[in-house]
Amino acid sequence: MVEQQNTSTFSRNFYRDEPAYRAYLVDGNGKIIWAELIPAHDDKDAMSLIRAMIENHAIELWDRARFITRLEVSKGLCAV
Repeated sequence: MVEQQNTSTFSRNFYRDEPAYRAYLVDGNGKIIWAELIPAHDDKDAMSLIRAMIENHAIELWDRARFITRLEVSKGLCAV
């Protein structure tokens, strides 16, 4: 049996073949002011969850080093 390596992020372990979604709240200057681990199984689920989070700041969705989308406050729509 092959053992999978895992990585730890925000006190949770992720296997290499498992998505590790994070939402970053971004201020008006483009600086990250908060990061949130997103418990989703695919991009579609993760995007649905961050749409519910949007309030006063833009949100960027990432899966590890892969940028997925950015939601803007004024529009609440994806602007990639």
